[in-house]
Amino acid sequence: MRQSVTTILSTLLLSSLAFTVNAEQAAGINIPEKVKADILKRHPNAHDLQASHEQHFGHELLEVTFTEDDKDPKLELFKADGKLFTDELPLDDLTEAPPAVKEALDKNFPGYELKKAELIVNPNGVGEEYEIYLVVGGVNWKFSINEKGNIQGKDRY
Repeated sequence: MRQSVTTILSTLLLSSLAFTVNAEQAAGINIPEKVKADILKRHPNAHDLQASHEQHFGHELLEVTFTEDDKDPKLELFKADGKLFTDELPLDDLTEAPPAVKEALDKNFPGYELKKAELIVNPNGVGEEYEIYLVVGGVNWKFSINEKGNIQGKDRY
């Protein structure tokens, strides 16, 4: 009988931990108060803040997406210290990127379907990176690629 109670308690504890982890994942990434304050100072009507982790120009960054009034969502990148690094600018299509970007995608991912593209300009010097969301063979991919067509990273999403 004692072993049954222990087994039940262990199962309940593990279920509780799994629920907590899933709830945290569903809630998204925590946005530091310093970052929230910075955004609200510059964009007092910002709402629906959401965050994800990204890497651009060798920096681990926090991307925060938010909406302001009825405008399109804004995307801003923050460094680990909470300071604004740069914005991500949505592109209408790949004609706004250098030809090397489209050529690299055509060569490496024939038959891809473009979902969206964003431009990230290096605030510390020369260079641009593009964040590209594609569907290739039924699989969703997110790519970082520089203006020369060199793929910097890729992830399934």
